[in-house]
Amino acid sequence: MSIRNKLIIAFIPLLMSAESTVAQYANTSNGQSPSGLTAALQAVIANNPSIKGKEAELRAQGYNLDTVKASRYPSMSVTANNISEQYDNQGTVRLDQPIYAFGKINARIDEAEAGYNVELWDLLRVQRQLVEEAAVAYSQIEGLLRRSQIARQNIEEHEELYERIERRQLGQLASEADVTIANSRLVQSRSSLERIQGEYQVALAELRALTLVNIPVQDPVDARFAMLPAEQNLQELALEESAELGLRREEIERVRREVDREKVDYLPTVYLRAEYDFLDQRLNTDPGRIGVALESDLDGFGFASRGRIKGAAARLDAADQQLSVSREEIRRQVSVLYANKVTQENLVRSQKAAIEASEATLASFIRQYETGRKSWVDVLNTQRELTNLRFELAEFETNLMIYSVRLQALTGGLDQMAGIESL
Repeated sequence: MSIRNKLIIAFIPLLMSAESTVAQYANTSNGQSPSGLTAALQAVIANNPSIKGKEAELRAQGYNLDTVKASRYPSMSVTANNISEQYDNQGTVRLDQPIYAFGKINARIDEAEAGYNVELWDLLRVQRQLVEEAAVAYSQIEGLLRRSQIARQNIEEHEELYERIERRQLGQLASEADVTIANSRLVQSRSSLERIQGEYQVALAELRALTLVNIPVQDPVDARFAMLPAEQNLQELALEESAELGLRREEIERVRREVDREKVDYLPTVYLRAEYDFLDQRLNTDPGRIGVALESDLDGFGFASRGRIKGAAARLDAADQQLSVSREEIRRQVSVLYANKVTQENLVRSQKAAIEASEATLASFIRQYETGRKSWVDVLNTQRELTNLRFELAEFETNLMIYSVRLQALTGGLDQMAGIESL
């Protein structure tokens, strides 16, 4: 049983609870347009120029494979000239059908097929990379929307505090300095919202650069994306599903096929050859000929072929080393992302508790201010502290989702939602 099947069996409860995560994607089969993160990911796959360029390279490699396969079929050549001293014109039509090539044709086809698989995995790598970037950009936009809601709430609370201090000033229970401080904090809260709105427009532009269309960020990223298995299981799944490792393995296979092709490239090819002279036939009673021909090219008396074989073998060793490097990099990425995810989860829990305590403190300070036991500055400073805690909570939640979607992308968890075909 493969590692993937073992993980699926082990985490059936998680998979079942995550089914609604891709519900929007399932709606597309019922004729409903995708929305939210699903729409963003599918727009990347459909519109991004980098993906379209890779798809064009894949088609080109496919045409190259067709060309190599066509070498099994007969080839025809025509020659005509008037350079002979005996005759005015000469012309010959030749038809060659390979009947035995000592494995050269099959070796070239295998190499071309390996090259096609390399382009296929490279396309998947680019798709997952751009899908990950789009998911991160979407999560950042959602985080900015959450921060803008906090900023509006902060403005409303400061307006309420400002109105309260104005009423107390009218009743000669507060000083002009208290009103000035309240108004200053109100202006600062409005400036904070304007700054967040500017960051929101920049984030939207970054997402549009990936999708090439305007995607309304109206649906939050499903919290079930953060439901992931343990780190060790994530590493195993990432190593099995990684497009980067798949690409490295296919590159090794392509170089191995190149070595095999170089080993037989110098061998001869046996043709069934048919020739027909179609111009000067005055001294040739039988212008047509058919027989067996053998051809071989030995560059540099064989030394050139030996050098190419050694060069291909060296590239094979380099590809093996690169696979090992990529495997360790995948492990490192999973470890770092998972550790950051756990840290953000802990910060979210502690921050929520801190916000509850700060809200209770603010309410207490307001009551104590009205009884003269706290100053107005204490109230405003507590309000600022509460708002900062709320902003930090929004940041922690955004980071938590970013780390989660990056882990999902690394293990292929966003493929179905984005509409990426599995290999």
